Amino acid sequence: MIFKRLTSFLLVIIFICTSVFTQFAWAAEASQATLLQDLSQIEMAIYGTTSEKPLVERVEYLEKELVGRTLPGTITNRAKQLKEFIISGTPEDPSVIFKINASQWMLEEKITSEPLITKIENLENVLFGTTSDDVLAMRAESIFSVCFKEGKPQVEEVVIPAETLVPIRFLSTLSSKTNKAGETFNFQIAENVFLDNKLIIPANYEGVGEITKAEKATILSRPGKLEIEFKSVSALDGTSLSLILGEEAQKENERIAIAVGVGILGLIILSSPIGLIAGALVPGKNVKIEEGTEMFLQVKDDTAVIALVQ
Repeated sequence: MIFKRLTSFLLVIIFICTSVFTQFAWAAEASQATLLQDLSQIEMAIYGTTSEKPLVERVEYLEKELVGRTLPGTITNRAKQLKEFIISGTPEDPSVIFKINASQWMLEEKITSEPLITKIENLENVLFGTTSDDVLAMRAESIFSVCFKEGKPQVEEVVIPAETLVPIRFLSTLSSKTNKAGETFNFQIAENVFLDNKLIIPANYEGVGEITKAEKATILSRPGKLEIEFKSVSALDGTSLSLILGEEAQKENERIAIAVGVGILGLIILSSPIGLIAGALVPGKNVKIEEGTEMFLQVKDDTAVIALVQ
């Protein structure tokens, strides 16, 4: 009897230890996955590509590029600090992305979708006639100080409500006759988007979409069809915003007579879970969305951003 009880007790101990070790292993894997995602997001924002080097080398390289030296602390905490400095920021200390985007908007009234390093070089050439060899943090601060030389601009953290309308403009012509699934296209924000007096999405900011399905029309039979997905577009502070053709956007499109019921050049535009479906109204006719066509999309989810108070 004692032996059976001892065996049962040992089995319970083994089970508990195994469960604890499994949870620790799972937590470690999840932490590493988050770290990799953060590093990739930072690298994409700065350079437009990601590194294949080991984690420690990637963190050290970013630190030296940004501030000229490696920082103390664990790799996880250092990566978190880098993300806050480059991407997240606060109203009291805006991120590098916010500073460069706000500067570009002040100078050019547009924000391009280029990597951060390219934007910095272009702005330096415009402002100073040459590029700097300083660390990225100093270069960004110099640009920001010149563009807002009368004082630090007023910024505020706000939540962009889901269903907020966003006007967009197609930058190229799309056609079910010539385009193929998998091809991408560019669009831009057609007008500044404000929340009260706060600029959240600047005009001319460019985004990328993808054609997920393209069907050519057949003579006197099947009409052409295009299915489109709009990739996320960035707010002023660099936060990604998912855009969809939802109910509110459809209502606004109907109101200005460019969508359902009237169509774009004889098309019927319907929403899909990821974007929109454009179909020709006439059998044998291909879908064609002309360059410069404007329509409304809407923000998919409530999203916190740092905005520029006007």
